Amino acid sequence: MVTDNKEIDLILFKELQSGDEQAFTTIFRTYYEPLFRFAARFVREADAAENIVQEVFVKIWINKNKINIVYDVKTYLYTAVKNHCLNFIKQSKRLSSLDENTEKITASAKSPEDEYEKNEKFEAINDAIEKLPARCKKIFLMKKYDELSYKEIAEILNISINTVKTQMKRALKFLLKQLENINSLIIFM
Repeated sequence: MVTDNKEIDLILFKELQSGDEQAFTTIFRTYYEPLFRFAARFVREADAAENIVQEVFVKIWINKNKINIVYDVKTYLYTAVKNHCLNFIKQSKRLSSLDENTEKITASAKSPEDEYEKNEKFEAINDAIEKLPARCKKIFLMKKYDELSYKEIAEILNISINTVKTQMKRALKFLLKQLENINSLIIFM
């Protein structure tokens, strides 16, 4: 019988709770990068995002016997990182820009004209995303960048799946209208 990732994660977490460092390392390696990207978009500061994710994992190790995850390790981790990000934002009020995609687009440009065109398109897409209402934007980024399911987003944000679907429809409709002149929107979506 094939087990899904949720079951494997729960088994690993139970092993982690019994002090198995290898299980902890496996969970860390599996989730560190996606949680870092998620936190980086949230707090817009790479160093802070890295510290937040590391702090979450340190707290998990320290409090491993007190944590009770019954259903989904992934949702637990994303929720913990989200809460730490919100605390960071409340404490610091810093909103620096972090944009990994700019580097990717710039690195892949073949000529100055291509680079300019890609940067223009990228800026237009980012500007359109920034104009989304806060809740709509958060859900859109969680779906498109973190590749979370509607159910996972709903659990993390403590809202209904229908609300997630509605917000995604609104976001896509808004972005299509904002970016109707950009022929590479399909690549982004």
